[in-house]
Amino acid sequence: MRARLTRFQPRSGSAVVLALAVGVAGAVVTTAGLASTAKTPKPKPFQLRIGNILSFTGDLAGFGPSLDQSARLAVDTINAAARKAGAAKYSVKIVDSQDDQTQIAPAVEAATKLVDQDHVNVILGTISSGSTIAVAQSVSIPRHVFQITPTSSNPAIGKLKAGNPRTVWQISPSDNYQARELVDALRRSVGAKAKVNVGWRNDAWGNGVATLFQKAWKKDGGSIGTTDSWDPNSPSLDTDASRLASGSPAAWVIFDFPPDFAKLAPALVRTGKWQPTKTFVTAEMRDATAIAGMGSQATQGLRGVSPSNETTRLQDRFAAYFKAHANGKPFTGYEGTAFDAVVTTYLAALKAGSTKASAIGKYMRWVTNPPGKHYTYLNLSAAIKAILAGKKIKYDGVSGELDLGADGFPTSERYDIWTVRNGKPVTISTHTIKG
Repeated sequence: MRARLTRFQPRSGSAVVLALAVGVAGAVVTTAGLASTAKTPKPKPFQLRIGNILSFTGDLAGFGPSLDQSARLAVDTINAAARKAGAAKYSVKIVDSQDDQTQIAPAVEAATKLVDQDHVNVILGTISSGSTIAVAQSVSIPRHVFQITPTSSNPAIGKLKAGNPRTVWQISPSDNYQARELVDALRRSVGAKAKVNVGWRNDAWGNGVATLFQKAWKKDGGSIGTTDSWDPNSPSLDTDASRLASGSPAAWVIFDFPPDFAKLAPALVRTGKWQPTKTFVTAEMRDATAIAGMGSQATQGLRGVSPSNETTRLQDRFAAYFKAHANGKPFTGYEGTAFDAVVTTYLAALKAGSTKASAIGKYMRWVTNPPGKHYTYLNLSAAIKAILAGKKIKYDGVSGELDLGADGFPTSERYDIWTVRNGKPVTISTHTIKG
């Protein structure tokens, strides 16, 4: 039986008109591994058609509506910038937004609908790695449709046979980075040789990131105590909690999504052996609304790592920009990834002069890597003018510098170490990791 497909189509906000500064691109120097910077004729007019697949229900429903709103804000921003640059004939449109329910089957069904019925050029999604991989393998790659995910991070995405030029890309860093940052945070807290217990949800993301962490932790002498994985759909996690709390470890590392951790954490509290102050989690748990609903016994002092948000002037400015146009959607901190996904795809399509997947893929690194004059969303009209003039650009995203690699992942990332204080996630420190 096929999973029910839920269609989510929020009201479109009015176009956002920005006062965007106009700059002049600097001198062009070619870089090995990137597309040629040779001047090409101006592209024929196009409208880039995007279909969103995000989680409006299910385990990651706390993020989907805001990411969708951010993608729509990016569309308004791009079209306003294109008009300002005298390039309104190169536009972008979000055709529809679909709810994958944080499950694989609805995600594939949504992708099929977007491609076959809506004739999109681009699929933006999904949020979860398992669904992203399934959509790529079942729909976007065989149908030759460009796909970009704002938040999926399983390294397996970068190993997909996604063509040459590559047609599947990611804005969030690989879980390899997250595993490295977790290891570093634990070393500082409990020492490099300590024993830690590790628990994870039994799905593509959980299995992948837990394996990466354990390998990295043991590499420099750390030891692994009790390990446990659980079915995210299990009605009770008491047995898993009892197993995970055993053995008196120096710390716990848990890979889970908020709704399931909300079931696991009370069971851990009941063991009388577990302490949130000695527990480390990942970006998926940095959901302020979910944390507030779990209670202090389960969250006070909980620590985690996640891609940095609201720690640079550009991120702070974007946070205010989003909140001003959010139509009631909460700011989760991950909105920059969806915004950057739309902007980079559009800029690559503009450089390619095409909405074909392979043409866009050819120029994704060209628009996000040095050399070239640096641009952000604040001077996007100048970036558009520069591309149309045949000049090399370097787009710096809200979510980070990007510098996309050959596997489709960013090659550098700023990470926050955060903790929960009085029911809210609070940043302790920020670090930069480069590939």
